[in-house]
Amino acid sequence: MLSSSTNLGPFVGFNANLSSEFRKYGEIVAFKKDTTMFDCDETMKWFYVFISGKVKVFDINFETNREQTLYMLIRGDMFDLVTLLDGLEHNLATEVIETGELIRFPINKVREWMRDYVDFAQLIYRYVAMQMRAIESLAIDLSLYDTKERLLKLLLKNINMIEKRGVSILDNLSHTEIANLIGTVRHIIDRHLKSLKKEGIIDIENRKIELKNAKKVLDLLTSY
Repeated sequence: MLSSSTNLGPFVGFNANLSSEFRKYGEIVAFKKDTTMFDCDETMKWFYVFISGKVKVFDINFETNREQTLYMLIRGDMFDLVTLLDGLEHNLATEVIETGELIRFPINKVREWMRDYVDFAQLIYRYVAMQMRAIESLAIDLSLYDTKERLLKLLLKNINMIEKRGVSILDNLSHTEIANLIGTVRHIIDRHLKSLKKEGIIDIENRKIELKNAKKVLDLLTSY
């Protein structure tokens, strides 16, 4: 059972009965960096809401060792929507990038809440739509834009995430992890970041990338 002071993230703001259900059935779980999470047995039983930390969801080609990050789970994110909606196993690899905490709920309870509370179901569907748009955007970027354009778009997306959720996706990521976000390799990211820093567009210190000139990024994107 969750305490009354626990931040329910995206589940906050519902009526008293549903909020009471959240606190009755929710359980806080801690996770540590460099561990794996969410095997199929777990996601068939539990639904997760992130309080803090970062977990990447990715796939890998073992023949080429190429990896593609599909999305990064941060504060306010939920997992796994696919299993929640279709009841089937969802085989994706995950890795903890930054230590944190989440709340887990029995997945059958979440389905019950979706049936019984229209506003709650709408929250879930809006989140599904947001994820679909993100994956659609990733597919378009990988198909139509070069690596520098994809990096510039990622920098702008990160600013938007900081403004909306107070979390930087890029903080504390290695250049390899940044490369995995946009479908390239580390040495290409190294080259682009050095170029952007030289142009005064970004600053980099202690694995933190600060965007100093968003207007210049927009100008570069419109010039392609």
